[in-house]
Amino acid sequence: MAKKGIVGKILFVKEKLFLRPELKKIVFSVSWLTADRILQLVVSLLVGLWVARYLGPSDFGLMNFAIAFTSLFGPFVGLGVSSILVRELINFPKKRNVLFGTTFWIQFITGTISMALMCVFILILRPLDMLSFWVVFVFSLGYVISAFDLPSFWFESKIESKTIVISRTGGLIVSNLLKIVFILLNFSLIFIVIASLFDTIVRISFIFYSYFKDKQSLFLWKFDFGLAKRLISSSWPLIFSGAMVIIYLRIDQVMLGFMMNDYEVGLYSVAVKISELFVFIPGLISVSVFPTLVRSKKISAIIYHSRLQKVFDLMTWAPFLFMVPIFFFSDFIIYVLYGSEYLSAGFTLSIIVWSALAISVKFILEKYLINENKLKTLFFISFFGAVTNIILNLILIPLYGINGAALATVISYTLPIYTSLLFFKSTRHVSFMLIKSFNIVRVFKEAKEYLFS
Repeated sequence: MAKKGIVGKILFVKEKLFLRPELKKIVFSVSWLTADRILQLVVSLLVGLWVARYLGPSDFGLMNFAIAFTSLFGPFVGLGVSSILVRELINFPKKRNVLFGTTFWIQFITGTISMALMCVFILILRPLDMLSFWVVFVFSLGYVISAFDLPSFWFESKIESKTIVISRTGGLIVSNLLKIVFILLNFSLIFIVIASLFDTIVRISFIFYSYFKDKQSLFLWKFDFGLAKRLISSSWPLIFSGAMVIIYLRIDQVMLGFMMNDYEVGLYSVAVKISELFVFIPGLISVSVFPTLVRSKKISAIIYHSRLQKVFDLMTWAPFLFMVPIFFFSDFIIYVLYGSEYLSAGFTLSIIVWSALAISVKFILEKYLINENKLKTLFFISFFGAVTNIILNLILIPLYGINGAALATVISYTLPIYTSLLFFKSTRHVSFMLIKSFNIVRVFKEAKEYLFS
């Protein structure tokens, strides 16, 4: 009977999906994106481990330094226009050719300028290191080529994630197969970096094929100066917001590359990668619970804040499920995954893993602030974190090396989350809610009542 009931419910949901094409489209889109995320994670992890072991800490460090260094210029490529392109395509679908043409030239010109600046800066900062120049040059090419990726926004606006995911998967497979071949042939670092570029090249090639197949044409794209001004005036705040986020996330590896050496960056990078391995779980939790949280606001403020407190409790304590084991077994984890060459990163991992707590809470806090239309507060958190990160790295890296960078990351991630909201009267109560989540006796008691009542 129970089996029949479950089957009946599944058939009922399936029937509802087919009766509502838009809902069916969304469900299939989410399914494709979820599958893509899992595949990307698994393939990148497995091949990434092989690449790290093959290159060793110095070359692996140089590669990660170059990725971090070039990413600092990322927010200025396209001037944030691509971030609002989907919205424009949905609102003005008939203007797609002028939207694409205008965005393409903005992206291509700013990408080319950014690439030139990256190459000039790396020559000035590392004048005798031509390997660093060529690695940065190859990664910077990706920002110019990305201008040709605009048709993916066309499929995104039509909620056709299948096409986007297939293109990403193709790029992922070709790129990682090339890395494996180059490793087996004992090729040098620059070939591994070139293989990474093929991810973008293959992805864009497939997107263009699908775009032409959809009876669209690149040759119809037109540039409109007036539209360019309007798009840039709408998107410029995203440039600064994006810059703060990138500095927040990447500046530690860049500063290590200049203040220490590539070997140290390699050790630090593996610690960062492991500490971020399970962070997507709190991200998925926040995506799942947030719609319910938003709906509860319409019921009553009391229920809304009660549920918000429960979500903060969950996001505070859930990371401990992987932070604690990683803290105690950090050396063993590093040895098993990366080998004895990276063993010195064990202690660094035991420090930086605690940044997962702030990252977890930030997932839901960002969604809450966006829902409450408190974008200035959100920007202030990123700005505060970025400035704190830079200052602490300048102080702690000379004293403690990569362990100092790890400590700077933990503090600069945690401090803004738990103190920034105190500066604004409208969010002060949220700061108290976050602090309240550390009361494990209360959290355990309420969780027990919720589960067994």
